[in-house]
Amino acid sequence: MSALLSGLTVDNSIQNETDSVGGGGVLESGVYKSTITMAFLQKSKGGALGLNLHFKNEDGREYRQTLWVTSGDAKGNKNYYENKQGEKRYLPGFLHADAICLLTVGQGLASMDTEDKVVSVYSPEAGAEVPTQVPVLMDLLGQQIGVGLQKQVVDKRQKADDGSYQPTGETREENEVDKIFRAEDGFTVAELRANAEEAAFIHTWKEKFEGKTRDRTSKQGSGAQAGAPQRPAATGQASGGAAKPRQSLFAS
Repeated sequence: MSALLSGLTVDNSIQNETDSVGGGGVLESGVYKSTITMAFLQKSKGGALGLNLHFKNEDGREYRQTLWVTSGDAKGNKNYYENKQGEKRYLPGFLHADAICLLTVGQGLASMDTEDKVVSVYSPEAGAEVPTQVPVLMDLLGQQIGVGLQKQVVDKRQKADDGSYQPTGETREENEVDKIFRAEDGFTVAELRANAEEAAFIHTWKEKFEGKTRDRTSKQGSGAQAGAPQRPAATGQASGGAAKPRQSLFAS
């Protein structure tokens, strides 16, 4: 088990994943059967732990996502939060990362091992990618997963004098992971836990989101124009990552 992942909390007091549809360039919204080509952990300046993932879909298109699996130092570096009713809920980034692990190698994120590798990681200070040693989840490399990806329009932001980031009046398009499905049959973690006889939620998800762009802008400023996608947080490659046999209810 990785030392970075050993602090993750997994217990029955926290509500687990459920199936719901809440309200080169960027990919259109849809479910993409994808191969994981890179998976490594990295902490933000604020102490939040992120799982950086690189994917390649069946058309050869590459895309990247950072799933934030814990909060930052100020909120205790937890992979869950408490709502106003005092109920614990896992962070969305943790649920997505956990689902990827469960639906590929058959074990949760907190149980995954890492191996230190040198990969090219974008450095804000250098303004370029630099070789950096990071903990890589080798067992995820080469695995296939179904990714429910949303295309959305968001505000471009810049740092204000008070340190906050405010909308500039311009926008950009980006992709965001919204749901994870098992690659070979479309089952979700929730369906497998419920011993569902068929994968039904993937059809619900597609009907709700496929081909649609979500507008998440604040509508501040005038003359807003869609901009370029945000630079991915990191890039890199590492050798290895042969798939392990899956030994759990999540194995097909």
